[in-house]
Amino acid sequence: MKLLNTLGIVLVLILLIGCGSSGKGDAKTNFKVGSGELDISFFTNAPPSKLYPQSNFKIVLEIQNNAAYDLTAGEISIVGLEPKYFDVSPQQQYFQVLEGKNLLNPSGGREFIEFEGKTGQLFQNAQNYRGNYFLKTKYDSSLDFSDTICLSPRLYDIYDSGCTPKEKKGYSGQGAPLGVTNVELVSYPIGAGAKIEFRVRLRNLGRGLVDHIQLKDAKLGGKDFETCEFQGPVIDSHQALLSSDQQEVMLLCETTLGSGSSYETTLAFEFDYEYELREQHNLLLVNPNVQSYW
Repeated sequence: MKLLNTLGIVLVLILLIGCGSSGKGDAKTNFKVGSGELDISFFTNAPPSKLYPQSNFKIVLEIQNNAAYDLTAGEISIVGLEPKYFDVSPQQQYFQVLEGKNLLNPSGGREFIEFEGKTGQLFQNAQNYRGNYFLKTKYDSSLDFSDTICLSPRLYDIYDSGCTPKEKKGYSGQGAPLGVTNVELVSYPIGAGAKIEFRVRLRNLGRGLVDHIQLKDAKLGGKDFETCEFQGPVIDSHQALLSSDQQEVMLLCETTLGSGSSYETTLAFEFDYEYELREQHNLLLVNPNVQSYW
């Protein structure tokens, strides 16, 4: 009888432990896939669909980080409103860190940003005024890339029984609006070994604009490359500056392999980048004493 009671207690404890862990991500979950980014939405009735002269209102934003990396140094600005109709204060708000998706927080960080506003007066007999504005968001973030690849120092050895190198591989993203989309491997024979070149293409996969990209680290099999440089619109070899009409860039990395059979190893990169989102919205100011048809 005591044995049955003990078994019953053990089963209850197992069930409680299982239920208690339900709010966390699966240990096998990989958040660093796709192109997750920052989502911004308005809190209900903040602002209202109609505003009236000489009244107070709020703009309340819910920001949700759907990327797999922390967002830092964030700022959100309201740009373009005519202050005599809509006086918003402050016009710029900040968030220091918004946590990325991870096993302990699979939904990502969330925060509410609030702006206070006051409406002005309409012209006499005016029915309404619609004020357009931009919600501009800027932040810094990072990107990690890692994959297992095959290398062959002996390019023309058909009897090599190891792995088979792939000249080009494509990727759907690493859990951020900036992503490595393909890696091309080019090899040149040098004596008994080979000179290898990786052409790594990074592209903006999100709704906003990538501004500045910095290469933080680049390794092949845990070792640094001999050379690694951005091609195209660059500040220097490790920093690329993108424009609104050019939202992709190539990184060229080279190293030398000695003689030996083909083998598998790890290719890894780390980047920092700046990102900007711009979304257009509007506020509607109406005259309650004048009939309107909007």
